[in-house]
Amino acid sequence: MRRAAEHSLALGPRPVGVSLQQWLHAALCEAMRDGRLPAGSRLPTSRSLARDHGVSRSTVTAVFERLLADGYISAHVGRGSFVAPQVPPASAPEAAAQALAPALSRRGRQMSEAGAGVRSRNGPLPRTFEADRVDTGLFPSALWTRLAAKRLRWSEGRIAQGVEWQGLAPLRELLAQQLALSRGIRCEADQVVIVPGTRQALDLLARLLLNPGEDAWVEDPGSPAVQALLTAAGARVVPVPVDDQGLDVDAALGAAPRARLAYTTCAAQMPLGHAMSASRRAALLAWARTACAYVIDEDRDADFVFDGSGASALKAEDDGDCVIHLGSLAFSMAPCLRLAYLVLPRRLVEPVCRTLALTQSQPSLLDQAVLHDFIADGHWARHLRELRLVYGARADALRHGLDKHFGRWLQFTPSRRGLNLTAWLPASARDAELARRAAAAGVVVTPLTAYRLQHPAPAGLRLGFAAFTEASIRSGVHKLAQALP
Repeated sequence: MRRAAEHSLALGPRPVGVSLQQWLHAALCEAMRDGRLPAGSRLPTSRSLARDHGVSRSTVTAVFERLLADGYISAHVGRGSFVAPQVPPASAPEAAAQALAPALSRRGRQMSEAGAGVRSRNGPLPRTFEADRVDTGLFPSALWTRLAAKRLRWSEGRIAQGVEWQGLAPLRELLAQQLALSRGIRCEADQVVIVPGTRQALDLLARLLLNPGEDAWVEDPGSPAVQALLTAAGARVVPVPVDDQGLDVDAALGAAPRARLAYTTCAAQMPLGHAMSASRRAALLAWARTACAYVIDEDRDADFVFDGSGASALKAEDDGDCVIHLGSLAFSMAPCLRLAYLVLPRRLVEPVCRTLALTQSQPSLLDQAVLHDFIADGHWARHLRELRLVYGARADALRHGLDKHFGRWLQFTPSRRGLNLTAWLPASARDAELARRAAAAGVVVTPLTAYRLQHPAPAGLRLGFAAFTEASIRSGVHKLAQALP
């Protein structure tokens, strides 16, 4: 394999009126800052740069000398020039030139800002009590690999065939059967659409269902990423208060009676963890029927109910065909397996599939086929049973540890569902400050105020338990007790 420094380095065109030295210096600095020439990597030789870009070696040598003086590179006799471990920030002229570059759109800035927070939270190794993380070591990777190997020849034969934008039919049939058993949803396979992730599905649905400026209800506290996606799609996001009964429909009607869309997490509200009450569900469905609106109900981690209370979906009660059930496999399978699904009102199936075809958005056909086999052969049911046992024990360990160290100072929701525990603090407590103190002690807890969109959020902390062993949980609780009063 050729070393990176031996490959030709692509540089942008030289602007009119800019000298060769100025252009080459600025282009190499930009390549180092944007990661094309990462820290510690060897630069192309002066001979290769001169040859590839039609400049003299003396020009390249002069640029290298300037980069060395500015601290961008280090030079080693007989070995070459290397990018410095810490690249200096852009100079004033370079920063001014960047400021004149074309700006992102409003939608682009909103999505980029929301994505920055998501990206920063999802490193490869979860930190103790980090929310919304799972134990990837419990996923049967070897079994999945064997199933994939059996499907490889089948997938090769499918490449020349037409794309199934709705998803693999046998997998959709299995999902429809599973949803009837586990969520009470009575649907046909032709109402199920396989999508490459819940966020992509939300973005697609928002653009399909909302005109710019139309109102969309979202839960408050709730997901800042969902709010950003809907706003970027042109919606006027209306944060609706949430209590222990779920989304307050009366408050929503008072704030935006003509809303066209509502987003909820009925089975286990994110971040409070409550299931939406029967009366709130009935009120939400009645509004949707009367207003000719849609409700997107995201089924995040309802596979994990540890108290026997069940996890029936809002779609199971949808006699007006106005609920869109959005399901994810990220928590029950592997987060890197980008597979999610929609159960749609029949009138939306064709528009959604046409849009998927337009955007060329389809999950891997091989992954769909392997998932079908994983479910059909009973592996998924066994895997879920194992996860529920392990995660249930970890949830109990966390509850017992917090109760032992904090007593009545922390209050928990009575229901035991989902992969995170929400603990309420005394009203006078400042949860963001407590979260900072916990982080200093090496423990990550998320304050409920981090999920606040507009209305005051109750003082509380959200702790993830699924990704951590019982020993790690006990140790984490001990650190938390030392950090908090």
